[in-house]
Amino acid sequence: MSSDSSKRADENMVDFAIVTPHAPGGTLSDFFDYLKRIKQPCDISADRTQVWFYGAPGELIRIPLECLEPVDEPARLRDLLQQRGVWVVSYLLAGDESHPANCFDYVCRDSNYSIEKLHAYARRDIRRGLRSFTIRLCTWDELEEKGFAAEADTAVRHGYAAPSPEGLKRKISQQRGTLFFEIWGAWDGDDLTAWLQLAKIGNWATIDVVRSCTKSLRLCPNNALLYAATRRILVEEKREYISYGLSSSQVNVDQLSMHKYKIRMGAEALPLHRVFVVHPLLRPLLTPRAVSLMWEKAAALMPKSKTLRKVAGMSKLLSGREKKALTWAEDKA
Repeated sequence: MSSDSSKRADENMVDFAIVTPHAPGGTLSDFFDYLKRIKQPCDISADRTQVWFYGAPGELIRIPLECLEPVDEPARLRDLLQQRGVWVVSYLLAGDESHPANCFDYVCRDSNYSIEKLHAYARRDIRRGLRSFTIRLCTWDELEEKGFAAEADTAVRHGYAAPSPEGLKRKISQQRGTLFFEIWGAWDGDDLTAWLQLAKIGNWATIDVVRSCTKSLRLCPNNALLYAATRRILVEEKREYISYGLSSSQVNVDQLSMHKYKIRMGAEALPLHRVFVVHPLLRPLLTPRAVSLMWEKAAALMPKSKTLRKVAGMSKLLSGREKKALTWAEDKA
């Protein structure tokens, strides 16, 4: 790679919005109104600084994730659990002796984010991705037409059942034309080989979906996408932070490789305590230790079920079987 092309990759000199403009983003109140409009279970705090949204099937999670206030209102939690289709409510607290850390929140806040500051492996892989693909924003039509291959490959690669194209189409129909979401794609000619979804809310943003075709991984499209989107949010749009999401609560997940990847890409791993409040009807099915062990065995027998893996992981925490939830991160190799 010539010095000129290296400098071009490092400075990210690409018109990412050549096909479609960047999403402007919206307030947390705007996001709540959007959730109501698409008829998702949700709620908003009285001061409109916290929203509970349907982060996973059957679960309401509080955002921003960086809000660590205790929820000391049992009536509030009961109301959330009474919404149709809601069986679990979750939120984050600062880890302490009473609430030991059981997850990581991955956040990048560097207003001068650049490739030179990143781990050597990350620099290498970002440059490889920028050389190999055209990184730019995608239209919703492009995602609908060409994004499913990466969606399907990612699910299978992570051990899940292959998804249906209809799921992606439903998601696109809900998000098309909103203030919040934009799709970043890694293009190889006319092929959309990888893409990520970025959501902009208030003064922050989150990357909540990353999909890629398995055959492209050696050329590092995900690294190029994550770098370009992060730099756009922190340096050009000057938002306060970007979230790379939480560590998984599922069992049988390779946590360490994703942990290392996000840290090398510039994220700080914040150890926090994730609280799960389950519907009273579910508690006897999740909290006993013997039942928790049963869920874990069931997840091992049916590893393609994302729901079983999530339920087993949550039950392991609620039953007290998980004594040191983050020991996997102690491997420094």
